[in-house]
Amino acid sequence: MSAMEYTKEEKTALWLDGVLPDYARRVKVLELVREPYALVRRFSSYAPAVRAAVGEEAFERMRASLASPAYMNGLLARYAQKGICAVTYYSAAYPAQLRELPDPPLVLYCQGDVQLLGTRMFCIVGSRHTPPGVCKLTKKWAGALAEHFTIVSGCAAGGDESALRGATEAGGKAVCVLAHGTDHCNPESSRSLVEAVRKSGLVLSEYPPETPPRGYLFPARNRILAGLSEGVLVVSGGIKSGTRITAERAYAYGRDVFAFPYPPGAAAGAGCNALIKEYAKLADDLVDIPSAFGIHLTAAEEEPLSAAERAVLSALDAGEAHVGALAAQLSLAQSELSAVLILLEMKGFVANCGGNRYRKL
Repeated sequence: MSAMEYTKEEKTALWLDGVLPDYARRVKVLELVREPYALVRRFSSYAPAVRAAVGEEAFERMRASLASPAYMNGLLARYAQKGICAVTYYSAAYPAQLRELPDPPLVLYCQGDVQLLGTRMFCIVGSRHTPPGVCKLTKKWAGALAEHFTIVSGCAAGGDESALRGATEAGGKAVCVLAHGTDHCNPESSRSLVEAVRKSGLVLSEYPPETPPRGYLFPARNRILAGLSEGVLVVSGGIKSGTRITAERAYAYGRDVFAFPYPPGAAAGAGCNALIKEYAKLADDLVDIPSAFGIHLTAAEEEPLSAAERAVLSALDAGEAHVGALAAQLSLAQSELSAVLILLEMKGFVANCGGNRYRKL
């Protein structure tokens, strides 16, 4: 693949991102100049201030890289070979909504359809421990919302995976934001999903492609999930889940935050319930989300009930029933029935009466 053409400002951003992996140091250096390319053109003039800002070791790395044309040529050639289009803060394709952040990423390393950065985006996130029934509902909602938005998420198993699969399997577009370089995939089990998104949508990271997964990179990644999107739906998460970081960032940025409600005591949704108590909008009907953005779904787009959901509602026509009795009546495993009941409760069709008993609303 031939190297892309970058402006001198874009090349300066790529150079800085390569030689200064620390975000705070890059900010200090950029604050020294009015335009980034001045660092390259007049590096010796800024040398004392740059050395003071980044330290001796980083300064020498910067100086050595500028002294060797092979450094930048090699960097661009590697990115081209990996199929990366680097969208920098100084690029025309850089998302306007990210420019508004207090800590915008300097570079977005993109693989796939960069034009999606200019579309309306909506974020759906969930924890790795999302219940199977909620994963199923997440896929349905993501598919429906993909009619109107590009769906944004991470690549973790559970809620994130369900969101991306729901969007792509419905023929919509998805953006997967990684918390590491594009050379890696964490978890490894999501590699096929990431590859599918790369082919039909967009995979991006603010980190150079070789950057390995590190725990502290995930909270920083979550600000991009929130920043790109007009709103965020949290489908699952414990009290300390990373999904809460995404929600908090979104709320701080003035985005609409939605959350699935969970029954009392459901650990997988404790974070969702806490968000609803604080500032999130309870999401128990698919139409609530599009309507918040001035989009009104047609009757055909509203989510239909599954055969299992209809069977449970029919059984509850006789009145309140215990989960065990319902499972026996419908010849369903209690685990399968519990997942269906959670979905029906979230959709507002049934209520948990306590003691594993449910009634139809």
